[in-house]
Amino acid sequence: MAGASARSAHNGARMTHHFFCAPSLIRCPWLSGEADDIVAQSGQRVRTRGELRKAITAWANTPLPAGRDVALYDSDPWRFTTALLGLWHAGHRVWLPGDNLPETVDHLRRRHLTLLGEFVDARVPTAPVTQTPPVAELSPDQDAVVLFTSGSSGDPTPIFRTLGQLEAEVAAFERHWPLAQGVVISQVSHQHTWGLTAGLLRAIATSHPFGLEIVTWPETLAEWLTHLPVSALISSPPQLSRLPDSTTGMPKRAPGRIFSAAAPLPHDAAMQAEALMGSELIEIYGSSESGAIAWRRPCRDTTWQALDDVMLRRDSGRILLRSGRLPEPERWHEQADHIELLDEHPARFTLHGRADRIVKVAGKRVSLEGLARHIERFSGVTSARCLTIDHSGGRIGAVVAMTEESIAHDHDMRRALISALRQHLANAFEPVVLPRFWRFVHRLPVNAQGKLTQAMARHLFDDLDDRRQPRWLDIESPTLDQRRITLEIPERLAALEGHFPGRPIVPGIALIHWARQQAERLFGEPDRWRDMRRVRFPAPLLPGDRAVMTLTRQRDDLNITVASHRGQHLQLRLLGVDPPTGDREPS
Repeated sequence: MAGASARSAHNGARMTHHFFCAPSLIRCPWLSGEADDIVAQSGQRVRTRGELRKAITAWANTPLPAGRDVALYDSDPWRFTTALLGLWHAGHRVWLPGDNLPETVDHLRRRHLTLLGEFVDARVPTAPVTQTPPVAELSPDQDAVVLFTSGSSGDPTPIFRTLGQLEAEVAAFERHWPLAQGVVISQVSHQHTWGLTAGLLRAIATSHPFGLEIVTWPETLAEWLTHLPVSALISSPPQLSRLPDSTTGMPKRAPGRIFSAAAPLPHDAAMQAEALMGSELIEIYGSSESGAIAWRRPCRDTTWQALDDVMLRRDSGRILLRSGRLPEPERWHEQADHIELLDEHPARFTLHGRADRIVKVAGKRVSLEGLARHIERFSGVTSARCLTIDHSGGRIGAVVAMTEESIAHDHDMRRALISALRQHLANAFEPVVLPRFWRFVHRLPVNAQGKLTQAMARHLFDDLDDRRQPRWLDIESPTLDQRRITLEIPERLAALEGHFPGRPIVPGIALIHWARQQAERLFGEPDRWRDMRRVRFPAPLLPGDRAVMTLTRQRDDLNITVASHRGQHLQLRLLGVDPPTGDREPS
């Protein structure tokens, strides 16, 4: 480690001349400099400019279908970066999906894209025949990437970005907050706009080392801060909310600045992050379509200040935005959020939530945002989201986050809670538009960017289409080796039929099936968790009950329990068994 630290200090001195130049992607700074410059680091590893140039050159010369876009998904920052830069040098436009799930892959295949990276059946590039050096400069008009909206207000839609637009966003960050010496650490995936521009491209464009890992866990973050000078920590609300409650175990070395974006940051989380890290925290407001729009210091102010290349103005009750980073820089674009504009030169404003989503239910128009805001005024509710459910012909479902003491734990309590909520809404909405389906959680589920996507919200209602499943609700990860999943037993669960007439209870075989299903989903490949030991069913689980399934990995075993306010319902030990390999085809 001492060697890595010494190399880092030497590398910092060598990079100083880059700090006084405007950041650039077009001039390809990754190709210039000494071969032993450090361009990427982790707590224990380094990568050099020579290694980067070699990998980029290989990708730039890799035979791929000419004139055809490619899709790249790779969770490893080094592999992703070398592939992305090499593909740019080869003239390819690169689609960057937010995940590699089967539905996403189907969507990409329908667009006839070449799939690269961590996709099932991804193309394995053949070794290049030649090693022609990459060109030293790229065009600002080059079609660089296709990103996707978060899916929080519908299906993810593609967002097209040129190299010049990406460079302009990086340059805006650097004008406002020049990076000090050190590594840029990211806690956000580079497959999304925020992680790509702030966490990766900004480091590359300013010749700062980027992180060799996405630093998810607080323990890993503490280790990196202990061993490395960190110029910036690129984060998001889910990551900052996961920080410990005290400074115990946190290093004295602080990152240059903390940046958070992708979702609203709770004030308490912002205060905690600044107190723990001892660094200034900057919150960025923006969107997938517009990029970064404004910033604030959330610990000090609720007012947002527009970035210096963004203009805002009022027009007939609407707020319009213009920026040189948008595809049509001279055009004014309407904003989707409710904004109260305080000043126009420079633009300052306050945010007041998403603009209304109007839907029709049984011929009646209703605002889903207005419905959710009204639910949030109910005692014990911390946040809410409403959506239409295809299963019921467009009826509304509500996902409601509640405090622990307010949440219902059995059939009778749940019915009483729903009745009270409907009565609360009846003063403002017609009965036909009130939510028909309710899901109660401790917190709204969000992705790594802090967004509740439509797909995630709909997943909470999957039991409507599959009566074999419970309602899968909250999931927590207290440690790397433990998951806690909250579930509810629907009264119409298929397994309850005939078990038993007059007093239905959940069969033990259903609990075992759900336990193995979650074990495979969270801790390994199919057929790994086939061997069972110590199976017990201490108490019955009833329709309407709310329970918690806890899965704890210990080496190659999984201990699983299901418990509710009634007691323990399942105790089970699953042994990890390697899947059979005899029938596999050679790869």
